[in-house]
Amino acid sequence: MKMTIALILLTAFQVAAWDGRAQNVTLQMKQAEISKVFRAIEKQSPYRFLYNYDLPAMQKKVDVDVKNTPVLTVLNDLLSGSGLGYRIMNNRLVVIMSANAENKADDRKITGTIVSEAGEPLSGVSVRIKGTDFGTTTDAKGKFTIEVPENAVLIISYVGFEPQEVSVGALETISVKLKPSDNQMEQVVVVGYGTQKKKDLTGSVSTLSSRDLENRPATQFGYAIEGKAAGVQVIRSSGQPQAGFSIRIRGTSSITAGSEPLYIVDGVITDNIGEINPADIESISVLKDASSAAIYGTRGSNGVVIVTTKRGKAQKLKIGFNTSLTLSKAWKKMDVLNNNQFKDLATEMGETTDWNKYNANTDWQKEVFRNALTQNYQLSATGGNKNTSYYVSGSVLNQNGIVLNNNVKRATLKANVDQQVTKFLKAGASLNYSNWKDRDVPENYRNGVIARLFTTIPNIGIRSLDEPGMYARSPFINDLENPISTVYQPDHLFVNNRYYGSVYAEAELLPGLKVKSLFGFEQSSGKFTSFQDTVQTRYGRTMHGLASENTYKPQRWISSNTINYKKQVKSHSIDALVGFEAERVKTNNLYKSSVDFRDAKPGDNSVEGGSVKSRPIPELGTASKVSILGRINYNYKDKYYLTTNFRQDGSGNFPTGHKWGSFPSFSAGWRVSQEEFFGKSDVLSELKIRAGWGVVGNDNIPGTARYGLVDTLGPKYLINGVVQTAYNPKSFENDDLTWEKTKQVDVGLDLGLFRNRILVTMDYYQKKTTDMLLAVPVPTSTGFSLAWDNAGSLENKGFEFTLSSRNIVRPNFKWNTDFNISFNRNKVLDVVGQQLILGAVNPAGSDYNTAIVKEGKPLGSFYGKISMGVDTTTGDITFMKKAGSTEDSVGIIGNANPKFTYGFSNSISYKNFSLDVFFQGVSGNDVMNATKILTESMALPMNQSATVLRRWKNPGDKTDIPRVTPSAWDNSLPSTRFIEKGSYLRLKALTIGYRLPERIISKAKMSRCFVYLTAENLFTFTNYSGFDPELSAFSGKGNSKENQNAAPGVDWGTYPQSRDFVLGLNITF
Repeated sequence: MKMTIALILLTAFQVAAWDGRAQNVTLQMKQAEISKVFRAIEKQSPYRFLYNYDLPAMQKKVDVDVKNTPVLTVLNDLLSGSGLGYRIMNNRLVVIMSANAENKADDRKITGTIVSEAGEPLSGVSVRIKGTDFGTTTDAKGKFTIEVPENAVLIISYVGFEPQEVSVGALETISVKLKPSDNQMEQVVVVGYGTQKKKDLTGSVSTLSSRDLENRPATQFGYAIEGKAAGVQVIRSSGQPQAGFSIRIRGTSSITAGSEPLYIVDGVITDNIGEINPADIESISVLKDASSAAIYGTRGSNGVVIVTTKRGKAQKLKIGFNTSLTLSKAWKKMDVLNNNQFKDLATEMGETTDWNKYNANTDWQKEVFRNALTQNYQLSATGGNKNTSYYVSGSVLNQNGIVLNNNVKRATLKANVDQQVTKFLKAGASLNYSNWKDRDVPENYRNGVIARLFTTIPNIGIRSLDEPGMYARSPFINDLENPISTVYQPDHLFVNNRYYGSVYAEAELLPGLKVKSLFGFEQSSGKFTSFQDTVQTRYGRTMHGLASENTYKPQRWISSNTINYKKQVKSHSIDALVGFEAERVKTNNLYKSSVDFRDAKPGDNSVEGGSVKSRPIPELGTASKVSILGRINYNYKDKYYLTTNFRQDGSGNFPTGHKWGSFPSFSAGWRVSQEEFFGKSDVLSELKIRAGWGVVGNDNIPGTARYGLVDTLGPKYLINGVVQTAYNPKSFENDDLTWEKTKQVDVGLDLGLFRNRILVTMDYYQKKTTDMLLAVPVPTSTGFSLAWDNAGSLENKGFEFTLSSRNIVRPNFKWNTDFNISFNRNKVLDVVGQQLILGAVNPAGSDYNTAIVKEGKPLGSFYGKISMGVDTTTGDITFMKKAGSTEDSVGIIGNANPKFTYGFSNSISYKNFSLDVFFQGVSGNDVMNATKILTESMALPMNQSATVLRRWKNPGDKTDIPRVTPSAWDNSLPSTRFIEKGSYLRLKALTIGYRLPERIISKAKMSRCFVYLTAENLFTFTNYSGFDPELSAFSGKGNSKENQNAAPGVDWGTYPQSRDFVLGLNITF
């Protein structure tokens, strides 16, 4: 009784100092446990309750019926006679305790600080005296004060970290470092227009956190994600600095309408994901199945990649500085003929020249490749208080390629600010700027720099002996410039300034009811220039210099407005979302060119410097889209889950009557491990079954596709005294053109083993794309060349497996393993005309197709002849014939799709040392080594691979290399001769790091100092004879979408990846 009176008096005194005493609530509950009443109060007020549920009084059922009543009044009435009392800590935390607690007269005050392993202060950590219900929480600086009895033990707990028990003893000050928790099922995952706990997901979502990204110092987004998520394949098209990449989620789903996923950064759609600074990323979520992606409708047909950048927290100012220096070098060299070997080959081909004049022995790979340095600097500042938080960063990257005159410079600025304007209103902004300067070199065709490394004869030097100022060229092929000329002439430079970001406001109108409005924008100003001077090349001299300029000024804005309502009714939880979204994209491009720079001012390389200018060619366009969206998540007792998504998109790319598309999805989950019959098991600690179905769409075609188009003819005609332009019909108009649709079914299983120290995720999926959008060839007799139509269907199905294991977790030693593997099978079900032949390589002026799209076969099927080997009598390649015919058989000769892709990593730390090892690989795919069409053809007098030393010369010779055939390419047509196995296993990254002890760095006011050494692409295990099996470049002129999707896997002189050695330093103040 005395204790009860004391608690009431204590409460009265604390109420007098409590600014929130006028906070009122309205409750109407019957036969509800006291703990549920506390949760109801939490939803209507800013206060949080801390209590021990095992206290018998907490399970007492009461009736509550109050309207607009102060919280303290409700608490006093509620706890009266219950044997419970309470304290209010930090003006917000209400600590419920037993009224029979022992007298506190002998308690003493202690203080403490709680930080993460990285030394960062943790705010809001629960600190409780063991065996009692009394406790407190840490402030923004991670500090706390608490009164404890003699021999007290503190229980310290925080979401995402392992709880700890600390014996106070005689200490007056304690310092605690919390370790990250192994319970990954409690992780919060970003999904479409919201977040969910990993344990509550019903769809297939892969996630990466900033902690996953820190283990590898990536300078580009694509490098950060590759090999880390099952079902996600990152395809590099080049090894040039910051070169483009493509991501395929569960295979290729379209031929013409693109297969890139939707990229969203902080709620805003972007097409320039490669320009984001990886150091700014907080998390990456990949929505793989239709049930997850359908809320993005037409945008989600190829999956969705959601990037969330870092934001501020309620903590003191924290400054981070990261820097690295990278040395890059070519990891492989190809064997080609030396000067004497080429002389013998040229003589055999019937070529003659003054060999005394052409007696150099130039190693072109040595001349063009270099050891390149990359410098990377990043500075960030973050902090805040309970109302305002911020994250500001800047970065500078200067990356040199392993080929001369190849460089990228990137600078970024970023600011994320969040403000709690009032108790109910929150607002914020994400503002970004990037400057990009890219000097690239030509590649992936016969006159690209890599191809010319192999084909330029070694008998010439860099500069011409006869024509001062010019680069040397072959005496046999007049337009075959040497590779040094290729990297410098013409000089290519791309400069882009990009501004993008968003502003938002979020209001909580009622408990659980939030309204959010976001406006996003993106604007770029880019210019691509090319210049070839009047002296150094034959073509430049012929044209007296030439220049071209492409300017790009795209704009995008998006307005997203959502209403979100969350409600917990007993064991039922509902999370509902509705929204409206509008988007507008403008295109503003202009192409200009000029020739004849004889009268130009010295150093004037611009188009304006040429005296003969072409007519500027503009490209203008506008695309608009509006959308209605909704989602309902239902959860019963954390056991049964139902999710439904719906989106209706309106697109201007389709004619009237077909502009709107509807995209629903449904998914369900059952956490079997929460059932009573499952019981408690330390071995099988988590078991969840998931299933989902959904439809997504695709409208990624030109906005003019539905119209009948014409081409302008060059000649103009004088009719009735007026000059008239002539036009030629190009494509049919199609009033029935409609959405491409992809339906997907997914069944998944989530397992947690040994208290979730091992997590296993398995998914089986089937997705079918129908009404494929294709530019269909039509007979020339119609007067048209093509017509856009919904013509075809294809299927992807596969299996994904992910394992994440915390093998050893000890104070001074940790070992984690992550592994993923994906199997995907692609098949064309239907295509117009039963097949389409695509792709092209052009070794000597004629195009040779390399790919075929055929019913019943996968996309990425190689097309060509079947080589039977070298005829020992004639020295020519013998090709398989059609049955009963002398005509060569032509068909499918390989498959660029891997049977499976995989990645695995191990992270080991011992005290302050760490070791991270990451492997990635693919298996079962083919690569067309089209470079060999040039280097083993022996059709033109250019240098060849050293393999031609074993060429056929006399009847009876048994070899795999045919004879010399001057000016004839019959032996070098696309065939199985050039198909190789593309499987590889690559040690992507090996990082050794050391974290300096706190006793040393604290003297410099540092909280963390980490030094590391990384080796990238250290080893590659493959049977592929080319430079790099990983670079499955997309073949075909113009790099069209058809060739990107249907004709990958062609190595046509592709710039190889480098082997990199990185020395880095990360400091936090």
